[in-house]
Amino acid sequence: MGLGDSFDNTTPLSSSKLNKTNAVSGTGAYLAGLDKAKHGLLYCTSTGSGFTLDHLYLCLADGTGVIDVSAIDVHTHSSSSDGGNLIDVLRSNPDVLDSGSYLATTPLMSKWVTAVSGTGAISDVTDGTTLEPYILLDTGATSASTARIKQVGIEWDPSKRSWFKCMTKFGTASSLAIHIGTNMEALSGADNNDRKVGLELCTTTNNNYFATASDGTTRSASDTGTAFGTTRTSFRLEHYPDLGTPKIDLYIAEGTVFTKTTNIPTTVGSNLVDQIMRFAIKNNTAASRTLQVYGTRFVYQTTNVWS
Repeated sequence: MGLGDSFDNTTPLSSSKLNKTNAVSGTGAYLAGLDKAKHGLLYCTSTGSGFTLDHLYLCLADGTGVIDVSAIDVHTHSSSSDGGNLIDVLRSNPDVLDSGSYLATTPLMSKWVTAVSGTGAISDVTDGTTLEPYILLDTGATSASTARIKQVGIEWDPSKRSWFKCMTKFGTASSLAIHIGTNMEALSGADNNDRKVGLELCTTTNNNYFATASDGTTRSASDTGTAFGTTRTSFRLEHYPDLGTPKIDLYIAEGTVFTKTTNIPTTVGSNLVDQIMRFAIKNNTAASRTLQVYGTRFVYQTTNVWS
């Protein structure tokens, strides 16, 4: 039996085995003087000699040093002993993509693929109160007209976690439909069962926001119970396909979260490149309906072949 093996009812006690299987506590100066090859875990009770108060250290198997396990709590990724160099973290995760501030701080229609139907129109506008820029999606006054913008990019991997956030404002709370999210439909045609995560609103149903998901076979929208409004509002969608029960969490104005667990996409499929992000609006009356997009950010993982 090795020194680090677990105890059973026939294992004799020894100082060597106890040192390997228990956390030894002491001041930094005391811990620094120990033979690290003879210990497993060290707990510091007073800062000193390179050790920090209340930090737990894992001894390297070859006895040449320790790893500060507590560094995972607060760290800057500035060195190998502080969570690992940031460049190495990025190098190890080349398939994680982040739209970052590109679409958040300067929302411009030129950065998006745009499309309209009927009397729909899209334009760049500056908020007269806050002076913030936003993209205005306007259906115009012909019923069933649409306006939509989308990002086309590297393929989204629905089997990995992702999160999406945006800031929007709606002009009127009646006679319209809204689609926002990843791989959401354009509203110029029928809904489909392609893998997607998003939120939607259809005032023909009611005036509540709905959390939307499709697993590639079945599409469903779940009523959040939160009423649609015309004030500027943020939305955040967190997608967790890898949990025991896959889910999406929808935050409305950073308030109470709504959790949806039905038809969550968890596998890679087709048609996941064309609309990495989409905002769409449609009216069902002969009057203008508007959607203002102030900014958005999407962090997701792509398939490792980037196809």
